[in-house]
Amino acid sequence: MKILAVDDDPMFRKLLQTLLSSIGMNNLTLATSAVEAAQIIVDAKPPLDCFFIDMNLPVIKGDYLCRWIRHLPDYHDKTVMMITAKTDKVDIDHAFAAGASDYLTKPLDIGEFTNRVKQIEQHWQRAEQFSGTDRPKPVETADSQKPAFAAFAQPMTLDSVPGAIDLAALEKYLVQLSKSQQQEMYVIAFKIFEAAKLHLTCSADEYHRIMAAVATAILQNLKALRPFISYTGYGAFVSVAQYGKPGEPDVARLESAIGRSLRGMQIRQDDGTPIKIKLCISPCRIPGHWSGDKVLDAMYHTIVDAEARCGSDQ
Repeated sequence: MKILAVDDDPMFRKLLQTLLSSIGMNNLTLATSAVEAAQIIVDAKPPLDCFFIDMNLPVIKGDYLCRWIRHLPDYHDKTVMMITAKTDKVDIDHAFAAGASDYLTKPLDIGEFTNRVKQIEQHWQRAEQFSGTDRPKPVETADSQKPAFAAFAQPMTLDSVPGAIDLAALEKYLVQLSKSQQQEMYVIAFKIFEAAKLHLTCSADEYHRIMAAVATAILQNLKALRPFISYTGYGAFVSVAQYGKPGEPDVARLESAIGRSLRGMQIRQDDGTPIKIKLCISPCRIPGHWSGDKVLDAMYHTIVDAEARCGSDQ
């Protein structure tokens, strides 16, 4: 696994080198600034696999470097871990909004860091097993224009939606907020009624566009500050947000906003009728003092709550 670490502190660069070497990871390149890192990335053949980036770099900050990396074709799904002394929510928000996969604070908890790196390596090894010609082909239905049902169960990346992040990153974001003792945050989930039926009537591209429209409408109608949202699979979304006054968005207004977006996209059902989206919304959950697995349990329980509401409407 080819790693690039970017930090202007020589002592911390040495620490990273020592820690990574101790677990057998010696394919490490070091940079002191975003400019130096950018040149290394451009020259890397084959592409790098993983990044550790300080948020508070000189001149060009780490979150700007992360955002630039995410726009490069070879680095859409690479791991980018921000490592910083900054613990304010606004800095955490900036990191994940820029596309960070994870966020650790200085001084490093050595055990936590090495465990995270080993998880990254395991993920990279699994990805390598299916790279190139060995990558399995997508499962196809009888109609090749329709997406396979297997994809319906999987989280989806919605890059076109500002505020939408990967589910794994949302988990890390929520855990980091809980560590930072951010009390004023809440979690809420949304479930599309009869989402499986919708999935089977759309092409893969249409389903992705519909999910992007739903996520956009949710973010615009949440009464929250700087919300993030992830598509979790099975037609469900979960959002984490800071609140002034938490509360469920107006369902009718939300569904109307989605309908207007879909009309503009001219997406229709097989019989030519407009697609209508009905949403079930969970009650807000406020994690409060919970942390670690408990705060993630609270997040996933909101999805269960939204699904239960859909079930009661059937």
